[in-house]
Amino acid sequence: MRTNSSFLPLLFLLTICTATLQAQREETVLGTRGWGLTGIWGGYGHQYARFQDDYFYNRNGFFTFEFGKALTIGWSHNRLDDGLRFDQKPNSPFTMRWSAFKAGYAFAGYKAVHPTLGIEIGNSRLQLDGVRDRALVLSPSAGVEVNVFRWFRVGLEGGYRMVNGVDLEGLEDADLSGVYGQVNLKFGFSWGRHHANKRKSEVSRQRSRE
Repeated sequence: MRTNSSFLPLLFLLTICTATLQAQREETVLGTRGWGLTGIWGGYGHQYARFQDDYFYNRNGFFTFEFGKALTIGWSHNRLDDGLRFDQKPNSPFTMRWSAFKAGYAFAGYKAVHPTLGIEIGNSRLQLDGVRDRALVLSPSAGVEVNVFRWFRVGLEGGYRMVNGVDLEGLEDADLSGVYGQVNLKFGFSWGRHHANKRKSEVSRQRSRE
């Protein structure tokens, strides 16, 4: 099919204008609207977790990026500090460390106290009686977070640690899986206004114009 050459520049200009208008309406994860980057947070957590039939202290550090004033994505590093020993091998200390992908969601994060959901998943390094192993760790959680200052937040959460793939003599997945409670101390900054506040401002402006 032949095309009139004088029509090509017009078609090209129409395509560019259409694409530009579509881009203005579209909201992307990393764009400046909707779910754009709105903050950076780091900190550490103090955790008491169940291993076999007892509770032990575990601490971790984390670093996350905040999107849309609600979603956080980053990573964490965990390690068991207490001298954990199992009934099967009471004279053999056990160590466990793992790095994990970390994601969380804050509901109405602009409020002083607000609920949160989180999940971590990663590969752990285990050692018992000089034998090393690796296992998958998945930890969903739920809790509340308090905005103490704009740059400092305190979170309280509870969750369940699921460990899969343990291949150490005398240990099973159930020995390392269990509930936990944790206190999170977050330091960072979140810029921009929350979506709810933006909508309220737009409604107020519209009413004032009327």
